[in-house]
Amino acid sequence: MAEEKKIIAVCVATFKRPELLNNCLSAIGQITIPGYCIPLIIVVDNDSEKSGRASFKKATKNIEFESYYYVEPNRGISSARNRLLKESLNHHADFIGFIDDDEFPHSDWLMQHMQTSKKYNADVVAGPVVPVFSNQPINKMPNNSKLNTGDTPRHVAAGNVLFRSKLATDNNLCFNTAYNFTGGEDFHFFDRSYSLGNVHVWSAEAIIYETIPEERRTKKYLFFRHFTGAINNVLQYKTNNNTFSVWFHFIIKIIGKIFSALVSAIIFLLTLNNSKLEKSIIKLASAIGYLCGLLNIIVERYR
Repeated sequence: MAEEKKIIAVCVATFKRPELLNNCLSAIGQITIPGYCIPLIIVVDNDSEKSGRASFKKATKNIEFESYYYVEPNRGISSARNRLLKESLNHHADFIGFIDDDEFPHSDWLMQHMQTSKKYNADVVAGPVVPVFSNQPINKMPNNSKLNTGDTPRHVAAGNVLFRSKLATDNNLCFNTAYNFTGGEDFHFFDRSYSLGNVHVWSAEAIIYETIPEERRTKKYLFFRHFTGAINNVLQYKTNNNTFSVWFHFIIKIIGKIFSALVSAIIFLLTLNNSKLEKSIIKLASAIGYLCGLLNIIVERYR
């Protein structure tokens, strides 16, 4: 008996990045499609002025599978992702894949995701996101995944993930709009999925590449990224723990981060090793972010 074909919705949320969206969609159009899959592309533009529409039309005119463009007028990353969920279900998707508009997939990205899902009977499959700093060939870049295929990831991000639609239908999961402008909505979504008993696995070969612009290569951005990420960690921890547990947990982490930052800074001064300076910045940013989170000082990085 022939295997029943699965509908796969490859979803992209975008906001005022038309050139990156064009690159992303063009690469999606070149991925290898498993014979038992029916792929479709769903783009949700979070810009009410439809700044991504022209790029969508340009990139998808030569793509063989169906592509759809929607506008979500309610601003925020959670609102955009929830619209992607809604439209995927409207198109009867069996699996939903998320990729960011500043990313592009390896040619066998979907193939690897589906093979891993079948092998481990997984509900959620996550994969590595490899930073791209130059115009390197998509299929000739190293896989620096720290996890092996089949491992259970500690957290799952939405930048490279494929999951069964049952997370939205049977589990009634959606992205919490409280994280609309802070980020962290993906960790919150998939942490709840795991708590419900869904099987989460890693696919080291399901590679996605992320375009890193010049402004994100600075020490300032490095600090800001880990600072805001630490705030989000505290916010998420607060949802499942009492006040005493939250403060006890993060005060210990703050002390550890500060000590580690000082050690790395001293090593940098002695060796001038730039990686030690970056490590010191990351640790210090995390410590300050944890403290801000404890004090309910929230930074809405996506507003």
